[in-house]
Amino acid sequence: MKMIRLRITLLLLPVLVGFAGLLAFHQWRLVAQPPDEVALAFAQAVYARDYTTAWAFISAEDREVKARQVYLAENSSFTGLEQELAYILAGWIQFTETDVQIDGNRATVTAHVKAPNGNQAEVLEILQAAKREGDLTAAERQTLLDRLPAMYAGGQIEILEGEQTFTLASEWAGWRMAVGWADAVVVELTAEVSPDLPWEFYPLQTEVRALPGETLTAVYRATNRSDQAITGKARHFILPEEYEPYFNSIQCFCFIQQTLDPGETIDMKLIFRLDYDIPAHVRQLENKYVFYTLETFPEEDHHDE
Repeated sequence: MKMIRLRITLLLLPVLVGFAGLLAFHQWRLVAQPPDEVALAFAQAVYARDYTTAWAFISAEDREVKARQVYLAENSSFTGLEQELAYILAGWIQFTETDVQIDGNRATVTAHVKAPNGNQAEVLEILQAAKREGDLTAAERQTLLDRLPAMYAGGQIEILEGEQTFTLASEWAGWRMAVGWADAVVVELTAEVSPDLPWEFYPLQTEVRALPGETLTAVYRATNRSDQAITGKARHFILPEEYEPYFNSIQCFCFIQQTLDPGETIDMKLIFRLDYDIPAHVRQLENKYVFYTLETFPEEDHHDE
């Protein structure tokens, strides 16, 4: 088994919606579950990127900071076969050597976590195949569902191990996850266009609260206000500049040029993550884009991550 610094949020790239009825079931379980079981159920939902179910485990104090619709918008979801496959993997997450400390209405759960490597090439191949669910026969679909258990039984799925600590708050419904959004880094989202580019360009939300290691999505909208097709490209800035090493653009519209027809509007995704090791004193940073025409894009000394 491979020992790593384990972070549940990064184990599985695909994003999944929960099973029908699973949300209500988990809400019922919250009433009676001890802190370690709540933490495990939350970890399984987040591992599978089933944020609809994960929301049921989040504390009231965190919900006051980040609304449900914002949380779900920042964390995209898959459906269907990908959902089923991810929950097969999530079901193999184990907490061992668990230590639970309760102090008043707070609990700390420290566990040795074992989890399947959702980024293993063979696993990703199966998940990618599930994206074509509409083109699969019933037999092909069942083959995909059978492959993961067969690989697991044969020891062909890599198991990652590491220690992780969870904080929970006691509420009327039982223990819930205190994820700490009030103390998250505020990522301010800003957008500009160069004077020669007749586009409107702005983020759909002005800020994102991001925890270290958390992978989140933001959306920017661009509209071509001219009567001709125009190709532009965005330059990316992190301000202050010394915080740039801690900001990782996983997927960004700034990687490639964008062409908009007259009057066309497009929504463009940014998927990003703050480093786990971002200094504690960093409380806010600015994520800025400036869109240029291709002719005026500043090629020298640019960092369009």
